[in-house]
Amino acid sequence: MKRTAVQERIILPLRAQNYATLVPGKKSERTVFTMAKFTIPDGKCLVVELNEKNGGRHQSFVIENEDLVRANNINELQVR
Repeated sequence: MKRTAVQERIILPLRAQNYATLVPGKKSERTVFTMAKFTIPDGKCLVVELNEKNGGRHQSFVIENEDLVRANNINELQVR
């Protein structure tokens, strides 16, 4: 039996652009979150989870170190 250790650390955004607290049914919103600079060790990943209030819809996605290495800095934030 192989044992794996799970290490969780909550990373809170520093800023949010176009932060939506309510998204009506059959609609969509786009929000950009800014976080402090961090690294993800090889073999580890960042899991972003979005949960609807009162247990409705849930969404998550995974970011690995190689995704961050390819990321670009945003000098002027414009959400379309």
